[in-house]
Amino acid sequence: MLAVRDGIETDTPLHLVTFCAVDLETTGGSPNADAITEIGAVKYRAGEQVGTFHSLVNPGVAIPRSITYLTGLDDVDVADAPPIEALLPPLLEFLDGAVFVAHNARFDFGFLNAALRRAGYEPLPPPPVCTAKLARRVVGPDVANVRLETLARYFRASERPAHRALPDAEACGDVLHGLLDLGGRLGILTLGDLIASVRARGQPHYAKIRLADRLPHAPGVYLFRGRGGRVLYVGKATDLRQRVKSYFYGDERRSIADLLAQTESVEGRPCPGELDALVLESRLIARHEPPHNRRGKTWRRYAYLKVDLAEAWPRIKVVREPKGRGAFLGPFPTTATARLAQEALEDAFPIRRCTRRMAAGTRFSACVLAGLGRCMAPCQGRVGPERYEELVRSLVRSLSSPGGLLEALEQRMHRLGEAERFEEAALARDRLRALAEALARARVEGWLLAPGRMEVRAPDGRRIVLQGGSFPPEDGSRTEDGPAGAFPCPRGRADEYAAVRSWMGRVRPPVVHADVPPAEPVDGGAALARLLTMLRH
Repeated sequence: MLAVRDGIETDTPLHLVTFCAVDLETTGGSPNADAITEIGAVKYRAGEQVGTFHSLVNPGVAIPRSITYLTGLDDVDVADAPPIEALLPPLLEFLDGAVFVAHNARFDFGFLNAALRRAGYEPLPPPPVCTAKLARRVVGPDVANVRLETLARYFRASERPAHRALPDAEACGDVLHGLLDLGGRLGILTLGDLIASVRARGQPHYAKIRLADRLPHAPGVYLFRGRGGRVLYVGKATDLRQRVKSYFYGDERRSIADLLAQTESVEGRPCPGELDALVLESRLIARHEPPHNRRGKTWRRYAYLKVDLAEAWPRIKVVREPKGRGAFLGPFPTTATARLAQEALEDAFPIRRCTRRMAAGTRFSACVLAGLGRCMAPCQGRVGPERYEELVRSLVRSLSSPGGLLEALEQRMHRLGEAERFEEAALARDRLRALAEALARARVEGWLLAPGRMEVRAPDGRRIVLQGGSFPPEDGSRTEDGPAGAFPCPRGRADEYAAVRSWMGRVRPPVVHADVPPAEPVDGGAALARLLTMLRH
C-alpha cells in the first residue's frame, strides 16, 4: 500500500505533483513574537506556473526600521492591507492539494503554522520541501553557498530575489525545478524520494543512488555488492527499491557510510512472500558471510551438546557439529551458553564429567565430584555398565520429556535463594534458562522436521510447501551445510530454521497436508512455557 501525504500518494512521479512555492515577509524572526507583513505564493503543475497568490498584510504592530531597510515596506504601505486572519481562508484554498515549498522552509512554514494555530486552524502537514536543503544534496559542491540569490543565478531564474514575497516565491519555484531536473539523474523521481531527501541528515551518497533505479517495487531480498561482485550486505524488504534508496538519504551511522563507500552494485531478488524472503536472506548470509551483516559469521560460533553414545561410559560434550552416534541438543548461540546448559544437566544427573577416554574396564582415581555424590564414578568401578546405561537413558529421555528435570532444577535454584546463596542461585538460574530455551527450540524444530513434506496456507492464501522444516534447495540436492530435515539442524542452516520457526509461531498458518502429522510431546510443555516466562522477566 502506498503512503499518502496530504492526499497525495508518495509514489507519485514528480511531474504529476502540484507544488506551491511560498515566501513571507515578516516584522522579525520569531513566529510567536513577530507578524507577517506580505505573502507571495506561486503554484506549479508539470513545471508550468498555474496560479499566483499575493497580498500585503497588516501586522497590527509597527514594522522595525531594520526590516523597512531590508524589504522597503513601512507602516504606510501596510496600513490599508487586510489582517492575516482575513487572508488565511483564501490562502488555504490556494494551497489545497499542493506540496508546500520554500527556501529555508522552516522559517516560512513555522510562521504560517503559528498564524494558523492562533486563528484556530489545523497546521499544515509536515514536512515542507526546503530548496536550501535540497540544494545542499544536489548541487552543494558546485555552488559557493545555497542562498536563494546564488541559486537563482546558478539556474538562471526568471526572477531575482528582492526580499519581497512574490518575486522571491517565483525565484524559489524556478530553483525548485532546476533542482528537480538535476535530482532526477540522482534518483529523486517521486514525491517519496523528494520528501526523504529533504528529511535526510548528513551528506547522502547521491552519486550511487541510481544503483536502485532498476529494482522493483516488490518484496524480496537485496544484496549490496562490492569490487568483483563480492557480497557486502544482505537484507530483506517489503519494497526493494524504496528500502535500498533509503540507505542513500544521509544515514549518519559509520557502518552505513562504510558499506556505501564499498558498494559498486545492488541486486534485488523479488520473493512471493515474507517467509520466502526470510529463508532466502538466511541462506545468502550463510553462503556469502557478508562483512556488513552482524550475522555474517556468527553461525560459526554455534555449538551443540552431545551425549556421546559411542563411548563405553558416555558423557556430555560441547561440540561444533552434530555428528556421530549420540543424542544432541542445540544449536546454542555460543559455546558459553552451551556450557551453561551442560552444567544444568550435570547438576541433575551424576554422569561422569572427566574428559579422559574410558574403555569398559578402565580404572583410575576418582575426582572430588565422586566424594560429593555428584558422579557415579565408573572410573573406580562404583557402578556397573547396566546401571550407568540406565542413567544415560534417563538423561536422553529428559531431553524430549523434560518435566521432571525442569522441576528438579527449579527447586534447586529456589533452595539456593532461600539459603541466601545468591551467587549460586543466579548461576543456577542462568543454567536453567540456557537449558530451557534450547529445549523449547528443539521441541518446535522437532515437529517442523519430523513430518517430512508439509504444506501450510499463508495469510495471503498461497500454499507453501516445506520439506524437512524449510524450503528444499532450488536444485533439490543436499546443501553443503547438511541435508534438509537433519535433526538437529546443522549450524550452517540454523538461522534459516530459526526464521521458519519464528514465522510459524507468529503467523500460525493452518497445516493443509503433512506426510506425518506434526506432534509435540505433552510432558514438559507447560513447565517450559511457565519457566521461560519467569526467567525472561
